[in-house]
Amino acid sequence: MKKESLFNLLFIALVIMAFYLFFRILSPFFSILAWAAILTIIFYPPFKLVNRFFRNRRAWAALTMTIVVIIAIVIPAGFLLNLIARELLDIYQYCEQSIAEGRHITFFQGLKQIGLVQRIGEALDRYFDLSQIDLETFLLDNLRKLNMYIAGQAPKFIKGLSAIILKFLLMSVTLFFLFKDGEQVLTTIKALLPFTATERDNILRKIVEMIQATIYGGIVVALVQGGMGALGFLIVGLGSPLFWGTVMALLSFMHIVGPFMVWVPATVFLLFQGAYTKAAILGIWGVTMVSLSDNFLRPLIISGRTQIHPLLIFFSVLGGLMVFGFLGVIAGPLVITICLAIIDIYTAPPRRRRKKGV
Repeated sequence: MKKESLFNLLFIALVIMAFYLFFRILSPFFSILAWAAILTIIFYPPFKLVNRFFRNRRAWAALTMTIVVIIAIVIPAGFLLNLIARELLDIYQYCEQSIAEGRHITFFQGLKQIGLVQRIGEALDRYFDLSQIDLETFLLDNLRKLNMYIAGQAPKFIKGLSAIILKFLLMSVTLFFLFKDGEQVLTTIKALLPFTATERDNILRKIVEMIQATIYGGIVVALVQGGMGALGFLIVGLGSPLFWGTVMALLSFMHIVGPFMVWVPATVFLLFQGAYTKAAILGIWGVTMVSLSDNFLRPLIISGRTQIHPLLIFFSVLGGLMVFGFLGVIAGPLVITICLAIIDIYTAPPRRRRKKGV
């Protein structure tokens, strides 16, 4: 083997090893880097105004904008966590007081008098011997076990919260440097892409449009689903509509779970109470006004801005969630956008491609 060939093989092996180690070093922080990049793209237009105000002193503009983004995330998150904690504490205290006063006995006695429960019990009794099952004892034992489990999870919760705070701090630092040096990073990325200048700009423009459309679309859908859910709870007279509407708004970002995790149990609760009309109203309202609104709104908002078919957007979001987790809400449509942009470049007529390269 010639020395030149051996040198080329060693050089290729060195390059592969270097990039492999580069990937391994950064892979634990991919989600942090991805969310920092997404937030940079979302808040870059106001950053330009702030940078102009500071007369192109990018460090001060980046610091100011980073603080604004942190405040925009921390204050709503703190409000929601406080609201959730208060509601959960109220539910726990109510259950504890009810058991101490013996109100649970009256509840189970009333439950046995409900016609629907009786019919379900009769149907199940054909296949199982329900006489051996004490529903009251079963539920109370499991409530005690749940209480002990929650108490035992406190150290894990504190550890998880510490990890979240650390990741948020790392994301904030990354966000500052992306605001400050983002244009240099973008220039480097453009230089690496094997396309003409016009094609590179077109791909990056589509990526920015997709990220913005996905974020704005997700916020609109969350507000609609949370608002409709809260209104539904208010119509049927269920307690804490603001709290449950907020929970449904948060769940709307998770397609696999979704707001139905709130309104379906609430509908079942109304059925057990014998409020069949209210249960029917909430069930129909939940299906039509809450859950189905996501299937129409999100694809329409994203496809209307990115010119991608709504069905493809729908499956890209679901597939992204399955592959990337919560980040897949953006990553899924983003991958589809990049692939379609590359296909568009390579399927363009030669004359059109030459014009683009001018």
